[in-house]
Amino acid sequence: MTAATALEISPAVADPSAVSGGTGAARRPRLARRQSASTRLRAGTLTLLLAGLLILGFVGYLFGLTGLSEARAQHTMFKTFQRTLGQAVAPVGPAPTGTPVAVIDIPALGLHNVVIVEGTDARTLTHGPGHRRDTPLPGQAGVSVLYGRRALFGAPFAGLTALRVGDRITVCTGQGAATYAVASFGSGAQPATATSTNRLVLTTADSAFLPSSTVSVSADLRTGLQPLPGGLPAIADDEHGMRGAIDESVGPLMLWGQVLLALAVLGTLAARRWAIWPTYLCLAPTTLAVLWNVYENAAGMLPNLF
Repeated sequence: MTAATALEISPAVADPSAVSGGTGAARRPRLARRQSASTRLRAGTLTLLLAGLLILGFVGYLFGLTGLSEARAQHTMFKTFQRTLGQAVAPVGPAPTGTPVAVIDIPALGLHNVVIVEGTDARTLTHGPGHRRDTPLPGQAGVSVLYGRRALFGAPFAGLTALRVGDRITVCTGQGAATYAVASFGSGAQPATATSTNRLVLTTADSAFLPSSTVSVSADLRTGLQPLPGGLPAIADDEHGMRGAIDESVGPLMLWGQVLLALAVLGTLAARRWAIWPTYLCLAPTTLAVLWNVYENAAGMLPNLF
């Protein structure tokens, strides 16, 4: 092969761009697809992680923080009820929902000075045991019914089924103290046996994990009867046992959920333009406050006796 022939052939064979051009063009679409798939995988993983954190946070709120909320409400209501007793203006008949109407003591369960609030819907029972408004107050003639939670918000009636026949229950209202003795037990399928016309019935969920019905304790009045002033009101559907305040909770839950989503978007944009940790520190207090409202409204949808 002559030198001239070699010079004519070598550019076509040795030119790197000619050799690698086709291969690079073929690789670029594959690389773009891989990067797109990797981005989608990271986004999906992040979404699942955030969803998991929200669920764990909700569980922590339910079984850790709701008790603190109930304790704070009890402290405030006890002072209010003491003041109304001292002024002789404590309710002795139908009262607005949320009003403290009595204080209950069950020594066998370690319950002392627990405030009973008027009403039995899910939101009202976050403050403590509730009095069913369509029944007389404890100490009055007839069957007085109290609802209390089994697992959340302080779980005041968690040990209800541990009571024994003969255990004493004392309830103080604006008409004085009434003493009851446990007489029988019941469930959602079979109510507690009536052994007296003047009774106190305590009701809660049948389980602290996945409740499906109710359990109850009936106690007979051992002290004198108090008069019942006026008639008794009808109650709403959400004041019956194992009902959640769905209608009252869905709207606020959606609203606070949207606020939480807006905070997440704002935080992402701020972290890209500014810095990650300063952004997190600035948004953390607001995010926690919004999360609290999200969890609070979500809890309101759970059964009122849970």
